[in-house]
Amino acid sequence: MQQEEIPTIIIVGAGLGGLSLYHALMKNKDKKEFNVKIFERESSPTDRWQGYHIGISNLGAHSLLNCIPSSIASNLPKAMPNPIPDVETHGITFIDQVGNILFAPPAKPFKDVYELAKMSRGLPASIVTYRDRLRDVLLEGVPVQWNKKCVKYVETQEGVWVFFEDGSQEFCNILVGADGVNSPIRKQKLPELQIVDYGIYHIGADISVPQQLMDKVNKINGNVLACKSLGTKGDSTFIISRLIPIKQEQNDEKNEPHYRVSLVYSYPSELDNVNVESDKVKIDDNDPASVIGNVKRLIRELRPDCELTDLMLELWDLAPKTIPNDPVKFPFKTYNPVQRRMMRDIDPMSIKSWNSSRVTLLGDAAHAMSPVLGAGANNAIQDADKLSQALLKYTDNDISFIEEYEKEMLKRTSADVLKSRNVTFKTSIPLGPFGIIIRDSILKGINAMIRFYSFANKLIFKN
Repeated sequence: MQQEEIPTIIIVGAGLGGLSLYHALMKNKDKKEFNVKIFERESSPTDRWQGYHIGISNLGAHSLLNCIPSSIASNLPKAMPNPIPDVETHGITFIDQVGNILFAPPAKPFKDVYELAKMSRGLPASIVTYRDRLRDVLLEGVPVQWNKKCVKYVETQEGVWVFFEDGSQEFCNILVGADGVNSPIRKQKLPELQIVDYGIYHIGADISVPQQLMDKVNKINGNVLACKSLGTKGDSTFIISRLIPIKQEQNDEKNEPHYRVSLVYSYPSELDNVNVESDKVKIDDNDPASVIGNVKRLIRELRPDCELTDLMLELWDLAPKTIPNDPVKFPFKTYNPVQRRMMRDIDPMSIKSWNSSRVTLLGDAAHAMSPVLGAGANNAIQDADKLSQALLKYTDNDISFIEEYEKEMLKRTSADVLKSRNVTFKTSIPLGPFGIIIRDSILKGINAMIRFYSFANKLIFKN
């Protein structure tokens, strides 16, 4: 009797989604065995800075634990340390330009990622996670083929030929594009899908904050790990961190604890076109110092003279004003590149339907979205979970399982893309005095309703 040939799956992209899918397929090989290959355009794991703090939601955590084996799950605390009871609140607070609380939904406590993953009722919950470390954990034991940029593919009756920039080619039965918002695979599969530029810049920086300054942050945030401050000219600031000390700075004479903080400033791009009579800053996205100088100029001009404004300026002073080239201390070539980046998404409404085939997508390649709701990474991991389950139904002459996956994925993620875009635009509108009153009143009203719902939910479902 002839042995059945093991089908091959190629994953292009070794980000959170692609790696989660790899682990899930390996974990399920006793149910359905695949020959899985994963390719990445970067030349090595330390070729590019891998991101800041992100929130992994209860849904994302549930899918992540579904995907990975226990050997990888045991290392998750490296990337998402357990919450510190009575010290950290894993939630978000919205404040106005002077620090008054507008929106602070209650955050349900949990002891670790396993307890978080079991949460299904009530308000969404998430754990603040180091994205770069999560990727490192997911890379463990994965034979990624580096420096392999996919440039095109060709579908045949038997399968898919995948072509790489170095001239090599590979054959597979199923091709999964997990290669980000600029995915060549998506551009070939769905050329009609459009990218929407918001006309809103966001600038991110990872900084090391000393204890005395972190105390000021916590005084305003109330130990809530994520805080967004809404300005009146369409600008906003966002801070997210863990209250876990990191390795001390070598030049710190006081030897006080430091904390890793991700800092983001967003503003309408048209504000860069306003003529500045004094303190004019030339903006060069290849020069972090000029980008940081522009951020500080905008904060001084758009924000009132108050404690919160002073704190923001102090924090941005800590952002690296040059691109470090120390390969030991800063192993990433583009470590913490402080640049203006245009907020954008892939518009799910720009195409009526997908034609399902042996080529499919996951993560930002399919549904890049605004980071404002923190849904991007969570959806990528959920994609990996859903696709791995769909692939259990694989047969060589029937791809209906791909169609089922794509329908679920599109329904789930399209809502998040549009919701994230809507919130981004609504919080980026310049407001006059009356508009500020309306915005603040609406947020405070929603806050009161959510807190009432949370209180009622506790009473109804009290153990």
